[in-house]
Amino acid sequence: MKTLDSPSVLVVAPDADLRHSLAFILSAEGFSVKTDTVWPPQGNLAHTDLVVIDHGAFADKYPGDETLSGLTGKIVILARRERILPLVPGAVVVHKPLLERELIDTLNTLL
Repeated sequence: MKTLDSPSVLVVAPDADLRHSLAFILSAEGFSVKTDTVWPPQGNLAHTDLVVIDHGAFADKYPGDETLSGLTGKIVILARRERILPLVPGAVVVHKPLLERELIDTLNTLL
């Protein structure tokens, strides 16, 4: 159940099924969820406590890209084990496939 004190999470994932599944799961866990398909998102991040980004949102980005340097706050990147990701300072990587409560536990730890 969402309350005024619910932590807000922005989920960025180009795959609609993954994006909707993550939004459903996080909402059920009490998070206030916003979604977007690409990084950087279209909306304002001022009231966002956490950002969850699927590796697919980084398809044509690289470590020196200014859109990546704009990432601030508490960031979780979802990645396949074999995928090498650009380094994003302060980001936590959660490997896919997502197992049990790994993502929820990671988000709660970051709060």
